[in-house]
Amino acid sequence: MKTEALTFLKEDILSLGRMVDKTVEEVGKLLQHETSVNIDLIEEREEKINDACHAIEEKCLDLLLEKDALDAKEVRTLVGSTAIAAKFERIADHAHRVGRMAFWAEQDGMDIPPELSEMAGVIHLMMQDVLLSFVTDDEKKAQEVVNKDSQVNYLHDVLSKQLLSDLGAQDQAKAQMRAQFLFCARFLERMGDACVSVARKVFFIVTGNRLKKETAETA
Repeated sequence: MKTEALTFLKEDILSLGRMVDKTVEEVGKLLQHETSVNIDLIEEREEKINDACHAIEEKCLDLLLEKDALDAKEVRTLVGSTAIAAKFERIADHAHRVGRMAFWAEQDGMDIPPELSEMAGVIHLMMQDVLLSFVTDDEKKAQEVVNKDSQVNYLHDVLSKQLLSDLGAQDQAKAQMRAQFLFCARFLERMGDACVSVARKVFFIVTGNRLKKETAETA
């Protein structure tokens, strides 16, 4: 494979990841009741993210047809890139749902649990780190992403317990919104899981080995 083709593919992945990270960042602002974020622009970006993901998948398939000219790492890069693009698209889907719920809460004048914005902030950092690890072939940075997910999981568990503790004691409107916040927490937790999945793919691309849990925790 020509080095140029692989470079262009990485640039495409980076561009896709940056769009997704922008959505994650803006959703975090929505969760903090910032009025500068336009939910319509997030939805427009969602279409661009979907198109970019499909284009990357097609490019990888085309390059894989040149299998006789590929070495082992190049094959891992192409196969891994399709999975990474799909994970990024899924992160954007979840972020869009959270952003929409945050927008509704703002419209209804509902307080948003601060843990949700904290979770979004950690995922924003995870996105930045995983993009850096992919572009620079940095397996240690990929390990750091896996470790950060424990923060997301902790906040998810704390918030879930808080929201469920007195759900039945709320009036109907508040109970419904608290249920929506539970969904938000779950979507954000899945976004963290998707970042971890991308980090593991990057580690495999770079090293040819699977990143084991105990390795990540002690790194």
